Amino acid sequence: MEVRSLGGTNVAWDFVELPSQIMENWCWERQCLDMFARHWQTDQTIPEDLFAKLTRARTYRAANGMMRQLGFAAVDLVMHVDLQPGTEADVMETARKVLAEHAPAPLPDDYGMIASFGHLFGHAVGYAAGYYSYKWAEVLDADAFTRFRDEGLFNPEVGAQFRDRILSQGDSRDPMELYKDFMGREPSVQPLLERAGLA
Repeated sequence: MEVRSLGGTNVAWDFVELPSQIMENWCWERQCLDMFARHWQTDQTIPEDLFAKLTRARTYRAANGMMRQLGFAAVDLVMHVDLQPGTEADVMETARKVLAEHAPAPLPDDYGMIASFGHLFGHAVGYAAGYYSYKWAEVLDADAFTRFRDEGLFNPEVGAQFRDRILSQGDSRDPMELYKDFMGREPSVQPLLERAGLA
């Protein structure tokens, strides 16, 4: 991308994490892991039983983690979209109710996590109804990685298409157009649910 204002992280907020997050997927593939994850003295790869334990631990309490993130996204939207400045709304109570809908156990009546939620209020703009982008980026990276998983982890053609159709485009086109150009369809949440052990 030759125009600096359209390149790098200057893309839509809910698309910016795809290039970095998709890379994490290779670290969970044995074929890739064995290329670099070796014992410093023996040069042995990770034993199969340990790799199996790591894989199982990856999804431990995944549903709780996902609900927590969805709760944060929901409360962010409520705070920045639904609540109107200058109204009599009880911000703390509203936030507690939204977060309680996503919590595995009842929250105390004086639950005030929102008061220290730096992502939302640590900056003049904060995430301003954009916290959902964390979860959306996971949907995109899990789904886009299926092309590499299915067509070859190190398939140069798929890699070149990812570079040419997504990475090199920056903010020159709508992110959904770029994504569909690479995947041939809109994103699916199914690969994320499968990766988390929830489907």
